[in-house]
Amino acid sequence: MEFAPNNTKINSEEEEKPVFTAQDLQDREDFEYILSIMEKQGAVGITQPIDYMDALSYRDRLQKFRENIVLEGSVTAMFNDIIFDFDGVLYDSTYSAYRAVELTLEKRGDKSIPQPPTTADIANSYQAPFQDYYKRFGISLKTPEEIASFRDTYREVQAQVNGEHHTPSTLYPEVTLVLDKLKEAKKNNPKLKVHIISAGSDKQVKTPLIEAGILDDFDEIHTECHDKTAMIKSIVDKNNEDAKVVMIGDLPSDIKDAQQIEGVKAIAVARGSTERQRLGMYLPDYIVSDLEGILSLKSYSKELREQATE
Repeated sequence: MEFAPNNTKINSEEEEKPVFTAQDLQDREDFEYILSIMEKQGAVGITQPIDYMDALSYRDRLQKFRENIVLEGSVTAMFNDIIFDFDGVLYDSTYSAYRAVELTLEKRGDKSIPQPPTTADIANSYQAPFQDYYKRFGISLKTPEEIASFRDTYREVQAQVNGEHHTPSTLYPEVTLVLDKLKEAKKNNPKLKVHIISAGSDKQVKTPLIEAGILDDFDEIHTECHDKTAMIKSIVDKNNEDAKVVMIGDLPSDIKDAQQIEGVKAIAVARGSTERQRLGMYLPDYIVSDLEGILSLKSYSKELREQATE
């Protein structure tokens, strides 16, 4: 074999060109698939590590999830502890809440970061905890000073929202009917308990319930609860071997909180096709279009199995 002298110059046209292998192409396809999952999951602003982890979780769990055999029927026949989130599940405060987020982003967000163009887009991308959501748009809430300044802005925004003409916050129309069904079921199941777990204040949660005359329909109400997983776990631990617990929520975080605890099921309330697609990307056990749907639950894993065979 002959070697070129050290001073030999290689023609630039003869320089080695990159070669794309079958693995390179597969990696590109995988990356595009992950990006498509993130888009459906509602990733916005500056992509966060959690977006990528959520997408990987969906990809890695999907096949096994399809194989899950989940009971169907009324929530009262399958569970002893029924946990409701409040806003977006029992209480329709969504317009006011997401409009406030929209105005806050306009005032405090980094103008170089694209923002969801409408209130509906915010509703379909919002994630809890709220600090992480605002971080996507360049709003830091790490120091006491940053938090205090943010609260001042948010109070101004809330005053503006309250002055706008819009549908006032109210309980969803099916809530009373569903609670009546739960009360009826308690007559045959003394272990059945109904809970609320909310990050909202005691006043924000209890005032509408008192006004509607349904405060006593709940056995336990936990407010200002920013670690819902811990609260769900405390309910599970309290019941030991009798624990049959379900979490009902309208955000990806509600589904994920439930999924962190073995044996706990998750019901996603998706009041629209866009919300249904998004929440389905977090693989809840059930998806319903309104609360009345919890009285006749259908397995989401079964739905995905049937779609895969079509």
